[in-house]
Amino acid sequence: MKKFLLLLLCAGCGAVLAAEDDITFHGTLMSPPACSISGGQTIEVQFRDLIIDSIDGNYGRQEVDYELSCESDVRDPEWNMTLSWTGTATSYNDSAIETDVPGFGIELQHDGQRFKLNEPLSINATDFSQKPKLEAVPVKAADAVLTDTTLSAYATLRVDYQ
Repeated sequence: MKKFLLLLLCAGCGAVLAAEDDITFHGTLMSPPACSISGGQTIEVQFRDLIIDSIDGNYGRQEVDYELSCESDVRDPEWNMTLSWTGTATSYNDSAIETDVPGFGIELQHDGQRFKLNEPLSINATDFSQKPKLEAVPVKAADAVLTDTTLSAYATLRVDYQ
């Protein structure tokens, strides 16, 4: 009998402590604005004449002149915007792409630092005046034997919201 009374007493306590209420959720779904690099135009970097024996990973450095723009000036600072680049990687430098000259590549740097292929770099989504300074630098493999010739290479620069 004592056990039965204890059960009834406990059952009543549980009912008094339990409560329920509704939850309402609100929010706004937003898509980031479409953005482009240099208006979708090809960015040309001219190296002109390079002295083969001077190629040391610093010589021949050229600025990559690019602009970032978005369809809307309204950009949420909480959105993570990134810049990345892709191309055919060299076997001797993870920040360089192959050219049509064996053993010769083009390294891309951001603000003096190596810009690794396929690795996103966070950039300021609200102030494009703070975009990274990009530079292209001729590089060569340690065992490369270069001769007089013309060169070309192709890469893709991409801006994304993450």
